[in-house]
Amino acid sequence: MGRTMAGRLSALLLVTIFAACSAGSGSEQEAVPMREINYWSMWCDYEPQAAVLKQAAAAFEEESGIHVNLVWVGRSITEYLDDALKAEEVVDLFDDDMKRVCTQLSAYCLDLEEMAAAAGYDDYAVPVLTQAVRSWAGSLRCIPHQPYTTGVFFTLSSFAAAGLVDDQGQPVVPRTWDEFLNTCDALKKAGYLPLAQDEGFVAFLYGYLLARIGGQKTASDLVCSGGWTESDAARQAALCVQELWDKGYLNREGAEPFPQGEDRLGQGSAAMVVSGSWVPFEVTEHTGCEEEWGFFNFPDLGGQDGGTAACVGAQAMAVCRESRDPEAAFQFILYVTSGRWDQEMSKACNNIPADVRNTEWPTLVAGVREDFLAQTSAYDWNMGLNDNPAVFDALWTNLLDLFAGRIDAGQFLQQMDAAYAASGEDVEIS
Repeated sequence: MGRTMAGRLSALLLVTIFAACSAGSGSEQEAVPMREINYWSMWCDYEPQAAVLKQAAAAFEEESGIHVNLVWVGRSITEYLDDALKAEEVVDLFDDDMKRVCTQLSAYCLDLEEMAAAAGYDDYAVPVLTQAVRSWAGSLRCIPHQPYTTGVFFTLSSFAAAGLVDDQGQPVVPRTWDEFLNTCDALKKAGYLPLAQDEGFVAFLYGYLLARIGGQKTASDLVCSGGWTESDAARQAALCVQELWDKGYLNREGAEPFPQGEDRLGQGSAAMVVSGSWVPFEVTEHTGCEEEWGFFNFPDLGGQDGGTAACVGAQAMAVCRESRDPEAAFQFILYVTSGRWDQEMSKACNNIPADVRNTEWPTLVAGVREDFLAQTSAYDWNMGLNDNPAVFDALWTNLLDLFAGRIDAGQFLQQMDAAYAASGEDVEIS
């Protein structure tokens, strides 16, 4: 924890304790009871996250005198939290998926803007994550930690073999779509499949293309209101996929079952994959490879988002609106999500730090840092294409055909219009 923040939080704690000690009357003062907070966690007590949180809670109590009751609720926390709060059970803080906290659970969360400003939180927070929280929840309703990002991951060995390095041997990454196609061409000539593709991520890649061309709202409008054949953005994105397949930059047989596509990078036959920051760890575990990894943000296609919007996410910690001690709960959140304990969580769980001052990243994602910190705004998962579940299965099926060259861009758009017409009424997104 930085000296400035530590000073602010220590001052806040001392003021609170002094007020409590001064509350007694007469010559004898009552003993000050230990402050304690109840933390409902999405983790189970056998997970590495829990091990770090136990250590952090013990250190926090030693430094502050505030005891943290750890309740390991697990992934069903969303289900249990509502019942617990309605029953007036004491929950001071909790954590869950960041998007879920900001949308489904935000009504339970205290607005943290004032306390965060007093602590200088935005000085070291990851900008794209706090932007996402404020966009989704309307204000800072939670503090992100254990973040992930998405974009294009590649092996450094493939770029070196294709001559895609500078005079210092550092990879030269593409920033525009034309540069990306040139990169694919160089990798193909060097003997690599330029872009691996798993079946589960076909909507992810197509969604990135759509969002880069017309923004996420365009993608959402298409699945919710139709109009695929009339949409220039939908056509251009489909033509991009078709071009990748036509030029041999995608697997000729189409997207592969997970994890066969991404594992090609560890096996040395493919160079790049559009996915998330978990990929280097998955591929290394699956294949036993010793690859070094690089990363760049999905290329700019000339649309409104440029090349710095990304689908990002994290876990997030929030203070309950009915917390009996919101200041203590917030202190513990900052204690865990910054400085030493953020660094310890990153090491233990092989994830990205949430404190930009922590520069020791796990080796497999160290190459992500520069482009991740350059991201400026957040996309939803699949960039809005999930907004109408009634058409998603048809979208996925038609994308599998497009990625395998079984249909062309025009046929894809026609089939999506037909799928939308068969799905029923328009969907309104709030």
